[in-house]
Amino acid sequence: MHLDRPLKAVREMARITKPGGHVVAVEQGKMGVYYDPNDKRFSRLSDQVWEAQLRGIRKLEGKEFRIGEKLPGIFQEAGLVDMKAEIQNNVYLASDPRQPLNEVKEELRFYLAFFKERMEKDRKYQVAGGLSNAKISEYNKGYLSKTEGLLADDQRLRQDPTIITDALYIVSGTKPRQT
Repeated sequence: MHLDRPLKAVREMARITKPGGHVVAVEQGKMGVYYDPNDKRFSRLSDQVWEAQLRGIRKLEGKEFRIGEKLPGIFQEAGLVDMKAEIQNNVYLASDPRQPLNEVKEELRFYLAFFKERMEKDRKYQVAGGLSNAKISEYNKGYLSKTEGLLADDQRLRQDPTIITDALYIVSGTKPRQT
């Protein structure tokens, strides 16, 4: 939702929905993971950076990210009933042979370009979330080095055991019929 007041948004969605109609939201949850069994230290650092960034966004902008787990309660508070929820878990593993190499590399290039574009902009959130500039620089350097190294070596890429997951919560609720 990336909103400072998600309840207000869901209440507005419910207001404009016909009685008996459905309101649906899709939002990331906290079940995201980056794990490299060959570099557990960097895996922990990645978690620290992400958590600091979320805290910093809340602190500086008042916005909530990754609130999938909270959606049923928000829907209930907005007056919706008959809530349903599902989780779609996305898994990224570059060594998965079901994914063609060219697609894996294209996706990695996309993520690398996005990271390069955002890394200094995101630093302010990470610092506001309690992470030191030294830790942020260490993470940025490590991410760039790892990703560029994987893109430069197809064999290394196809043997990389790093797994990245992300959960999307799909929540629906019904606007009560008026009696």
